[in-house]
Amino acid sequence: MVVLKAFLIFLLNVALTFPLVFAIRTLLFVPKERLYYFNRRVPLTPALLYRWKGWLIDKLRKMLYEFLRDCEDKELDSRVKRLEERVYKKIWEKMDVVNRARYLPKFIARYVQAIIAQIVYEFVSYFIRTFIPYLIEEYRIERYIDLLEIKLDVGIVEKYYDRYVHRFLCYFSLFIFIFIGFYNSVIYLLIR
Repeated sequence: MVVLKAFLIFLLNVALTFPLVFAIRTLLFVPKERLYYFNRRVPLTPALLYRWKGWLIDKLRKMLYEFLRDCEDKELDSRVKRLEERVYKKIWEKMDVVNRARYLPKFIARYVQAIIAQIVYEFVSYFIRTFIPYLIEEYRIERYIDLLEIKLDVGIVEKYYDRYVHRFLCYFSLFIFIFIGFYNSVIYLLIR
């Protein structure tokens, strides 16, 4: 009877293999849309890869619109403004070499340092606030985000997962659970 119980422990461990692998596959790929029962959303719907795809597309759109908004408003404390200020401070520090010139009066050195820092600041400001938005509009980046949403097909990932990952994951998990089941059976027999 003890050997039979040990064998049942082994079979139980092996029987857990395939439901676990299929649960992983289900969490990744099934269902494709949100499901509602009695006007309540079912948890973990849509599947993880469909949810991540939607998150990625929404994040790209949000970043693009926030960047364009930041470029339009100079008074807004944004990443663009912080980048411009950082460039100004970095150029100011790099141009401190002019202040250390021995034969140049200090007021002229400060003036040259300020002028060069301001020129670079204006160039960076112009480049970020006008040229990059111009390129975004010229090349219609929003259209490419929409195209990415269409082309980023989770079905292709699912085919590759089935072909290259799922079968080997089944074999690997079967090997691991056979080893664990055998170990648990031996421990059970040693305790009894």
